[in-house]
Amino acid sequence: MCQYAQQCCSTPDECKAYRDIEEQIGHCTPDQAWGMYFVSTGSVRENIRRAVMKHIAQGNKALLVAFPELAPAKKGDHESG
Repeated sequence: MCQYAQQCCSTPDECKAYRDIEEQIGHCTPDQAWGMYFVSTGSVRENIRRAVMKHIAQGNKALLVAFPELAPAKKGDHESG
């Protein structure tokens, strides 16, 4: 079972849906990934967001440029307040 499934999937179908989206994100261009994210809603959009975050964390710089808001926070990055 995938790490995401342990955290958020309640059924095998949900885990398969996430894995399918994660694989698709790995094969598409950043513009295609952004388009998929833009037109999706609900759990599909959340799966795309998580898949993009995973690919960015694995070093996909092109997705980082397309989705800067999904980049992992660097140590020491926090809001003052």
